[in-house]
Amino acid sequence: MMRASWRSDNGATRRFRRSMFFCLPRHRVNGSDVVSVLVFVSFLSVGQVFAQTSVPDGARQQTQLSRNGVSVYQLDNTLWLSPSELALQQKQVVIPRLCAPIRSFRWKDDLEAELKFLPEPGEWLFSWNELPKGAPIIEVVFDRAPVLLADCLPAVPAGDSSIMLHAFEASTFGEKLRFEPQWFKNTVGYWAVGTDYATWTLTVDQPGTYSVAVLQGCGKDQGGSDAVITLRQGDKVKADLRFQTIDTGHFQNFRWNHLGVVDFAQAGEYELRIDATRIAKAALFDVRAIHLVKQAKSPE
Repeated sequence: MMRASWRSDNGATRRFRRSMFFCLPRHRVNGSDVVSVLVFVSFLSVGQVFAQTSVPDGARQQTQLSRNGVSVYQLDNTLWLSPSELALQQKQVVIPRLCAPIRSFRWKDDLEAELKFLPEPGEWLFSWNELPKGAPIIEVVFDRAPVLLADCLPAVPAGDSSIMLHAFEASTFGEKLRFEPQWFKNTVGYWAVGTDYATWTLTVDQPGTYSVAVLQGCGKDQGGSDAVITLRQGDKVKADLRFQTIDTGHFQNFRWNHLGVVDFAQAGEYELRIDATRIAKAALFDVRAIHLVKQAKSPE
């Protein structure tokens, strides 16, 4: 015999229970008839049940992204987050910060249900007030296949030796600085503490002089802060470039700020680091990308 039942609490599904009873044949012990019964009971969390029925075929569970409160499944550029029973009660799930911009996030089966998102420096929080009408599965679509920051590869040169550093590739350090992956941000932001800094790892294939430009946003009347870019190999600073941020009218209004040039004496792997040296108002700026372009030699 197999018994299945749902229990609800205030309209929210809490647990799926499945019990299986196995009866062995009647036999005699010391002259008496005995029926042996083996009972096996298994419990599946809400997340496991819905994941089995709502996650597309081919999606694989990502144990390195899953935590106690959520099981994470991935297929190409999309993640499906399946909250545990406890997470449903707490009305939130947390996953590690990832190396990819978010194109969209929503409840998979209820486009109208509210879903909130907050990126913290080291983790991302999804929360809600009410469960959706359908399965409580969160669908997150990225611009590229998401990976942990530790698995994000160094930026490599294009065919013309130019190098593009994206916000999602940045490592952030300090109190508030973080990567904000939402499609309308896609930036390194919350640069309000002077000691916070960001780094990128890049590979240079040709030595020479490179121009440097930052795709930056800065709020109205918030420009004029001082910052410095350093290029490092190990603990040695190989080049530095000091610059000022420009007012773009809003922190999500992005414009190219052409900073100057740096010289790479040799090819190899470098760390590019941005530090604030003076924050003029509330915050330094937001950074969406950094572009390094190899400059031709002057004609002799």
